Amino acid sequence: MRRLLLVVTALGMVSVWGLTPGLADAGITGGAFVDVPRNHPAYSAVQNLLSRGILVPTSSGQFMGDQPLLRYDAAVWLDRAIRNLEAKLSTTDLTPRLTTLENQISSVSSDLNRVSSELSALSARVNALQQAVGQGGDIAQKAQLGVVLGLTGIILGLAALAWLIFF
Repeated sequence: MRRLLLVVTALGMVSVWGLTPGLADAGITGGAFVDVPRNHPAYSAVQNLLSRGILVPTSSGQFMGDQPLLRYDAAVWLDRAIRNLEAKLSTTDLTPRLTTLENQISSVSSDLNRVSSELSALSARVNALQQAVGQGGDIAQKAQLGVVLGLTGIILGLAALAWLIFF
């Protein structure tokens, strides 16, 4: 009789605690909302917000995702999210990140100065080459003009000779 009583009590506890949604995993102890199925597209987002304390289940462990969002609820959720971020930022030491960033900026500044010097040297070379080409261009133009004038003279001379011979 005593065994039967223990078995019935155990089965009752299992059915009430383990099988009744909302008690074993109601979100009250960090579980999941009873009305958000694991295969729902928003499940992981809802769980993430629940674990961060932004969403809090109702007394029955429900999220009530099909209900309209009231501005009051949105204000409470946003307030919790902002407080969560502020708490993280106030405990986060940014000194190592700032030091790394300062080092990177210093390195980029050095690289920029080096590239600037190289660019100035390259600019001076380009100017020297332009001057050299400009001077050589005058010689080439004179040579080309000489060839054109020479050919023109030959053609005119041949035309004059043909005039004398045929006329």
